[in-house]
Order: sequence, then structure tokens, then C-alpha cells
Amino acid sequence: MQGKFSDYLLVSDMDATLLDDNHTISEENRQAIDYFIKNGGRFTVATGRMVEAVRAYMPNLHINAPAVLHNGAKIYDYEKDCAVFERFIEENRKQAIKRVYDDFPQIGLEVYSDEIVYVYRECEETKRFLTRSYEVVYSLPDEIWQRPWIKVLLIGERELLDKYEPIYRTEYDNGYAVRSGDKYLDVVANGVSKDKGMLDMAKKIGIEQNKIIAVGDNMNDISMLEVAGISYAVENAEESVKKIADNLAPSNNGGAIAYIINRLEKIVKTQN
Repeated sequence: MQGKFSDYLLVSDMDATLLDDNHTISEENRQAIDYFIKNGGRFTVATGRMVEAVRAYMPNLHINAPAVLHNGAKIYDYEKDCAVFERFIEENRKQAIKRVYDDFPQIGLEVYSDEIVYVYRECEETKRFLTRSYEVVYSLPDEIWQRPWIKVLLIGERELLDKYEPIYRTEYDNGYAVRSGDKYLDVVANGVSKDKGMLDMAKKIGIEQNKIIAVGDNMNDISMLEVAGISYAVENAEESVKKIADNLAPSNNGGAIAYIINRLEKIVKTQN
């Protein structure tokens, strides 16, 4: 569909960006996204979440471009209900997770395989699954070690992860891992990231890099903000994210996506 936004792709992080503190999409943002799409724009998300964790929002979230999931390890087309791209953690890196289990009993561990969550070690954050409908197994069966893993989460309070993250990176696994929040360190395959997933997806749907608008709040969003044509950090973002973003948007509780679409409309008007 041709329209005022037909050349643009808007890519948003989910948690603490698109979603408010109650993990909901505000009516203001929902209406703005629908308006953007009806006027030719392409909208999607780039997130550490899994397929079903994004699909759960579909009744109130309209996306019309493939989503970047697991911090770039999977690109998923919800219209066709299939993966466009996925890359799994290297087999030799799995032993680092076993060592973390043995050496760091304070750290929660979750393994994501075949879009099922395997809770290797429970922690306080595991309770978040009680309100969610996707499949969770509270163990790591032996056969899962032979299955492909798309992501592992190391979980702990911020101070705990701040302490153990550098140890993990230097003494356990120097492969790709990125903080997706205060309490989460996401381990994914080498060579994947939100920016690579976003650029590959944009190329597939015919959007030029300078027409990509990206918005986020945390360390795992930095790479996509750096390569987007226009980048935004929400007001509640980490300071390091704000420093590299082109623009600042209201907080995740303040209609950030609606604000960005409104600003883009003003830009488009001045160009016509």
C-alpha cells in the first residue's frame, strides 16, 4: 500500500520501549501503529523474546514486517508463520553453561530450544512464567543437550550480573552475549545481533537503510540504533543508549511510539 510512510520501516524494541511498565501496549501507541501501517509504513519489533512471547501481543499489536527475535538469532514472519532465518549457539559453547551451573549457584539459567523454555536452574525471575501461556519445562532433560539452542539466559539481580558477567566473558565463554536488561544476559550465536537481523530483514522487504527508524532502551538495542537511518532512545533508557541515539523519545509509559510516528509525519510533510 502506497502512502505517506510507504518508504519507511519502524523497528521497536518491546520491553521497556513499546511495552509500558505493566507489560501492555497503550491505546495511544496501538492507534499510532495502525495509522502508520494504514499509510504505507512497515512496522515490526526487534526483541530478545521468543515466537510465542511476541505472538501473545498480536490481538493488540499489528506488525507487517518480519520480526527480529532472540536478539537477532531468528527472523520470523508471522504472516506466513515461519522462520525466515535462524542461527543456533555453537555446540562447543554449551559446556560453558554447564560450568556456570556448577560454579555459580546464584545465577538462574534458561535454555531456549525449539521455542520451548527449559529452566536449567530456577530463580526469582522464573515466576514470570506463571502468567504466560507458552511451553516451559522446569528441567533440562539430557536429550536437550543434543538439540539446537537458539538462546541461553543468565539471570540475576543487577549487582550479581555486574559481578559475574565479566567473569563469564573472560573465563567461560568469549562468544557473543549481550545484556537485554538489568537482570538478563542473553547468550546467542556468534555473528547475530539486532542490527544484522534488522538490516537483513529490511533488505528482504525492500527498505533502504536510511529509511529505517529504530527505537530501544537497553544494551542489546545499541547495535540497531547505530545503523538505523533515524534512531531514538526512550527517556527511561540506559545512559549509554541515550548517548548513541540521534533523538530522545518519551518513556515507555509516555507513548514513545506514537511520539516517533508523529515526528516522522512532520518530517514527511516538510519533504513534500
